Amino acid sequence: MDYPSYDGFAETLDSGFNDLDIESFLEESQERSRELLEKELKRIEQELENRDQIHEENTSELESKLDWYLDRLRTTYNTFHGAGEDVDELKEKIEVLYKDIRREKRNRWRDRQELERERRELLKEIEELEEDTISDLL
Repeated sequence: MDYPSYDGFAETLDSGFNDLDIESFLEESQERSRELLEKELKRIEQELENRDQIHEENTSELESKLDWYLDRLRTTYNTFHGAGEDVDELKEKIEVLYKDIRREKRNRWRDRQELERERRELLKEIEELEEDTISDLL
């Protein structure tokens, strides 16, 4: 996370406390903090979209392979009247694909939960910052 820049603060202190406008400095600091939090929030939202797209692509690929193996299994059953080794091998591959799909969905859920947690934390920080700003105005 980026932190607010206080470069001008030291120069202001050197020029004397009479020129120091603490209130405007705090307002600027709060505004920079809010902007940084909102920037991070946008990054997380973009990351959520990207990961959803990746998940859809992975799931689609796995489901396509699964369909192909299921078709082969049906064909093997019909053509060879259930030839033992071929059917068993196809069933194993199908089982692996089902497991891969479940794993992909589980990983997506975990990943999404983590990003959503970060998103909620940022929203809370933004809300607290806005509440501080409002209370300062009152």
